[in-house]
Amino acid sequence: MRRSLVVSLALLAIVRSPAVAQTCMGLASFSNAPMQVTGHGQFSTGVNSFGGAVGYGMQSGLWGNLGAETMSIDNAASHPLRIGAQAGYETAVGKSRNPIHVCPNASFTVGNGPDDVNFNASTQDVTLGVNFGTVLGGSNPRMKIVPTAGISWAHTRLSAKDDAGTSLGSASDSYGLAQLGVGLVMNQNISIRPSVDIPVGLTGSNARFGMTLGYNFGSKAAPARRR
Repeated sequence: MRRSLVVSLALLAIVRSPAVAQTCMGLASFSNAPMQVTGHGQFSTGVNSFGGAVGYGMQSGLWGNLGAETMSIDNAASHPLRIGAQAGYETAVGKSRNPIHVCPNASFTVGNGPDDVNFNASTQDVTLGVNFGTVLGGSNPRMKIVPTAGISWAHTRLSAKDDAGTSLGSASDSYGLAQLGVGLVMNQNISIRPSVDIPVGLTGSNARFGMTLGYNFGSKAAPARRR
């Protein structure tokens, strides 16, 4: 396998779209407005990414989103594009004024690139994880602080073909991902969340620092009438 393919895998393995959801992930709750749009950027040594997502949350706690992002990789001429989906379920644990919100979740992402003069690459990423968050700030609707943490298992696979379509091989890696963030939720629908993702068990990887901006909108469903 060509050395450039292995280098590309090492770079891509540390870049994954940040989790985008609700209280458990440091953003505005879907219980107030079920639609959510977000924009994000992530930065690490040699790799930067920028993207956005659209999500929807149900009163039952189920939620999902679709997103896309583009990446800038040092010494790579192309800018890979990645498209993915994420789904999860949120539940509150504890009967205190500030319960812990828990979200088991999973995601799947496909991407093209990085391409080079010698090959065209494609990637697939799968994650399984759980995130935790709690709301601070009391009953003040103007500003809430939402610290959040998470842990995920991630698997990345990269394949490459030459210009004639002949396979040049593939490489894959699995690793853990620890996530920390602090969300600032204003007026119950505007979110700002700085975060850091820390790969675990991935040799040569670095922490990724990110920023997510979110806006929730739409009317929540009215409760069903009793007959």
